[in-house]
Amino acid sequence: MTTIVKNAPDNAMDLLFGPEASAREALAGQIMSAQADRALRHLPRPTREAAILEAAGAAAGLLDGDLVGMLVAGWRTHCDLVGAARRTLAAPGSTELVDLVDHQVTTTQQPSVAVLVDGRQVTTIQVSLSVQFDVGALVAGVKAGRLVAIHAGHCEVTATLGVQGTDVLTRHAKFDLPGVVPVKPGIRLLPAEDYLPDEEANAPTLPMKTPAASAAAPPGVLPRQAGGAAPLPRWWS
Repeated sequence: MTTIVKNAPDNAMDLLFGPEASAREALAGQIMSAQADRALRHLPRPTREAAILEAAGAAAGLLDGDLVGMLVAGWRTHCDLVGAARRTLAAPGSTELVDLVDHQVTTTQQPSVAVLVDGRQVTTIQVSLSVQFDVGALVAGVKAGRLVAIHAGHCEVTATLGVQGTDVLTRHAKFDLPGVVPVKPGIRLLPAEDYLPDEEANAPTLPMKTPAASAAAPPGVLPRQAGGAAPLPRWWS
């Protein structure tokens, strides 16, 4: 992907804690500061700390989702973009510009992590992440059913981390998107089955694990952790 703006966070982890932070350790600190470890107080300190780190590690993937993936996932419900994608897919060589006036896209995930000690569940820790995008004055270029260009606009993103139902950290960032920026080789805006099989190699689609707006992630059980989705192409770096 072509870069849009420098020094912008790639994912929620970068936005909330900075690019140099460890997701596992940062989440462990927030779990302890929210006193979500009260049910573990009767355990020896080394066991308690290990359990918190394991819980944080299981939830760390929540913060790895690419911000552009979250935004585009929300755009897949935008009727004008979907309509343009279908029309340009049906008319090879055609291109449409879609005016995305001021609008908002929000994604929310709320995984629960069961903490097991010696095979016995001692507590459940819930971690939530809400990411809100406020987009203004942006024009999307659509060709062959794909997002292929972003025209000048701006985007403000707000990430909120919650533990046990309480918001513990909120961070904001704002990006100006200057000029016309190509998005190569293009991001699919329609289901994969709408595209020809021989287009797989040069027209990637977003992973199906990209969170949809207001979708809740399934609960996890320690110490097993789900494998991460493949990295998404980025507009920024």
